[in-house]
Amino acid sequence: MNKENVFAFLRSQKPRVLLDFLEAAYDEMNTEQRWEVFDKAVKKAKPPAVDGEALLDEVKQFQRDSLARVYYAPFDMNSKNFTHVPKETRQWFERLGDLLSEIARLSRQGDHVRAVPCFQVLYELVEAMTNGEEIVFADEYGTWMIPVDEKKIIAAYLASLAATSTPEENAAAALPLVRRDSIESFSKETYSAALRAANKTQKAHLKAEVERQRIPTARSQTW
Repeated sequence: MNKENVFAFLRSQKPRVLLDFLEAAYDEMNTEQRWEVFDKAVKKAKPPAVDGEALLDEVKQFQRDSLARVYYAPFDMNSKNFTHVPKETRQWFERLGDLLSEIARLSRQGDHVRAVPCFQVLYELVEAMTNGEEIVFADEYGTWMIPVDEKKIIAAYLASLAATSTPEENAAAALPLVRRDSIESFSKETYSAALRAANKTQKAHLKAEVERQRIPTARSQTW
């Protein structure tokens, strides 16, 4: 294909035609290529307000697809191909990241009531994935493949959780994330974020549960 001829044609087209070509190109790209080409556009774009009900429907559909193994693409692994990550696995993490980002925006809008169930569905899926349920396939995969700043995402979740829950509910939902962070070298600072978001009663109950369950909360802490 001659690049000069292609772009000579494109320069003569109307914006709508150019957008159609861009959309087609986007659909053909893998995750890394999309971020390479469209990263600046994503950062500069001002997205519309998030519709909480519609987003919850999307999240539940993603949950159904995940549990139905839509993104699960096993292959015969050997010494030559063990580093291969199926496109379905990459698509799952990309979709997860997009949904988490949308829910975090919903939280920032103050719609905590709808944000919490959305977060809970996705983090139940993440927990299932890390426990080895057949959701995605690769020799190695994990939460490091989520293509967003999960520290900020979790902080948004904990803020919405604290705004809508009892001390018992708050601790029950926050502790799995605190425990995971202790396994992942406290990179998300989840316990600190949970304490900042909590009110006085929630904070006291959370501290008591962390102590009772003997969950490490800092790098230097051992039991």
